[in-house]
Amino acid sequence: MEEGNKTYQAIRDWLRNRGFNAWRKYHAFYLHAVFKRRERLRHYYRTAIRFLARTMHEMGVNEVFVGYPYLVSQGNGNEYNTNIWWFSKVIKWLGEVLQEYGIKLHVVNEYGTSRQCSICNANHENGRVKRGLYVCETTGIKINADLNAARNIAKRVGYETPIPTKILSHIVTTNGVKPLTPMEGVTVETPTVKTPPPKGGKGVIQE
Repeated sequence: MEEGNKTYQAIRDWLRNRGFNAWRKYHAFYLHAVFKRRERLRHYYRTAIRFLARTMHEMGVNEVFVGYPYLVSQGNGNEYNTNIWWFSKVIKWLGEVLQEYGIKLHVVNEYGTSRQCSICNANHENGRVKRGLYVCETTGIKINADLNAARNIAKRVGYETPIPTKILSHIVTTNGVKPLTPMEGVTVETPTVKTPPPKGGKGVIQE
């Protein structure tokens, strides 16, 4: 769909710059494509939020803490230039759905949580060796980078969370949310320590 938008936009601009009135037709095509993309994104967001709220309710979660992206300008951000989502709308939708399930939502400043090590509490400048992997330079333990930041968010509000031995991954499709299974030969880097998972209670979301 993104390629289609660019194509319509390119043809529209070419025609308009050369004085052809036909540019208006391609401008209409472009606006329609943009509208479809926006509505599809809205559908994905709402589907993911509903699934997340229902799953946390089934797990016994009664309170959720969401990381606030400190360096993101909320006034200028939108679903296209802010990591393909816009914070205020998503949080509003999430809060409304969580309320239906009796779950409280809190927003926490997440500044520095990606750099800090949730295992030894030190700030490792080179801890995040790649997008999805964080390595504690003190202990050598490897942990999913987003999980590391989420554990730091939990600490900020006074909760010590164990390192789960399994990460639940899903993908949002037009037909709903489906479990995401790594391709054969590809594994998700997680700690080797065996710690029992939490028995519900609190949920932490990091973006």
